[in-house]
Amino acid sequence: MVVVIDPCYEELGAKVVSLGGFDVLDLEYKVFPDGEVYFRVLGDVSGRDVGVVVGCFPFGQSDCVLRGLFIVRTLKDLGAGRVVVVFPYFPFARQDKRFLSGECVSARVVAELVNFAGADVIATVDVHAVDVYGFLGDRFVNISSVPVWCDFFRREFGRDFFLVAPDEGRVGVVREMARVLGVPYTGFRKVRDLRTGAIVGLELLDEREFLDLVSRFDIAVVFDDMISTGGTAARVISKMREMFNGRIVAAFTHGLFLPGSVRKLLKAGVSEIVATDTVKNAFSKLSVAPLIVDFLKKVLRG
Repeated sequence: MVVVIDPCYEELGAKVVSLGGFDVLDLEYKVFPDGEVYFRVLGDVSGRDVGVVVGCFPFGQSDCVLRGLFIVRTLKDLGAGRVVVVFPYFPFARQDKRFLSGECVSARVVAELVNFAGADVIATVDVHAVDVYGFLGDRFVNISSVPVWCDFFRREFGRDFFLVAPDEGRVGVVREMARVLGVPYTGFRKVRDLRTGAIVGLELLDEREFLDLVSRFDIAVVFDDMISTGGTAARVISKMREMFNGRIVAAFTHGLFLPGSVRKLLKAGVSEIVATDTVKNAFSKLSVAPLIVDFLKKVLRG
């Protein structure tokens, strides 16, 4: 099997290649003085299935999309068979619906562009909202991070902790983790202004349940798919600190950590911050590489 590694984030791609035993398809890559990028595929891909791992940074998501488009289109132009592109973090996924009149639904637009470039399958890990990609059918695959998180939590904490969903959107994933690990969970819901729909606060789904959990455990893990500005996680942790003096671990699949986000978490009272390596960040303590390897082996021919 042959895999193309994004030259701008080679660390995750290297883990995938090493763990999966894949061949690497070399690229020539450079950036011109005006910022335009140049790609050249160094090798024969005619008739071969190719996997592409496109990494992203906390910044420069537009560049990430463009690199993916150029690589996919070039591979198809050169006669590759199936091209399967993995964006461990899918850029622009947060804007998955038109919240205000006139907004661009960027999540759908990016998926349409990658599909148009020739990708036979587009995959990502823990996409923010999967429904927006329904128009692609089985050509879009959302890889769950639950297996690697459960391994990590089990190794670090055993069963001496409880899980917390920061809002209603994460309850399903947290419930699944709790089931696999055999630990309890709880969560918060967003409180909205009934007139404007704006989020004005957070409240516990079940305060009595939360008080019972904090009386029995010294460790709580708040899990969310992504952190950008850190506002939601910080509000949740602050609320928890009103009733819990134990260790609070904040865990995120996609660690964007925009400026000020870590400070917010620390001020709120977080004890530890953990993330995966879908995005290059300072808090990545576990890798999604095994998940990507398993996926590629299922969809690519040898």
